[in-house]
Amino acid sequence: MSDQCDEYDEHDESAEEALLPFEDGSRLIRRQWQNGRWYFSVVDVIAVLTNSDAPGTYWHVLKHRLQQEGANETVTICNALKMLALDGKMRLTDAADAKTMLRIIQSVPSPKAEPVKQWLAWVGAQRLEEAAATLDEAQRRQLLRGEVADRNISLAETARSARVVSGRDFAVFQDHGYMGLYNGEKARDIAACKGLAKGKAILDWMGSEELGDNWFRIIQAEAKIKREGIVTREDANAAHLTIGRVVRKAIADMGGTMP
Repeated sequence: MSDQCDEYDEHDESAEEALLPFEDGSRLIRRQWQNGRWYFSVVDVIAVLTNSDAPGTYWHVLKHRLQQEGANETVTICNALKMLALDGKMRLTDAADAKTMLRIIQSVPSPKAEPVKQWLAWVGAQRLEEAAATLDEAQRRQLLRGEVADRNISLAETARSARVVSGRDFAVFQDHGYMGLYNGEKARDIAACKGLAKGKAILDWMGSEELGDNWFRIIQAEAKIKREGIVTREDANAAHLTIGRVVRKAIADMGGTMP
């Protein structure tokens, strides 16, 4: 990975770039869509986290510390991309996708860490909605099914910190989320309502709207576990139940189709 952050280059009109305001608009975070995902400027995120006037220097020091601590993979999978700077020119800057950026954020002590994580989730949701809007129902369902599968893997990793370890633990944990979202119904109840035989994955029999509801439930459940530092299975199950109920209420308030 290059250390040549913000090296000047000519403007590339073909590049897809954006300057997004973070929360109150006092800071801008550059992003670029490449290979099916958003990449974010590391120094811009560092600037938000630290409120530093020299975020490039902070990132330079942090990179070397991460390498010394054995987190070299996090550093090396960052890319030097040409992104639009405030002066309208394209400049090289270190960039990372959302997953890598979350790892970097965890290494920066900052009271803004959780808001930045939530912002990254919001950007991901926005892009997913934009992509889904261009597809027909079958394609939307396929896209969202893959997203739900990926997020469930991430949720399982996060839930391990709350001692949700075995397959049985995770099944119980998931049932609490379903009970909140489906008004008391567990996975087996949902499968029965859909007329599915034992062993059939209920996610494979959901439409795009229902998959989207579950995707949002998963995102928010993971965020709540991290935000509140939940460390027990009981508290994780209760948190997932609460998130399910909140998502269900939001759907009802918007006049959406109830799961």
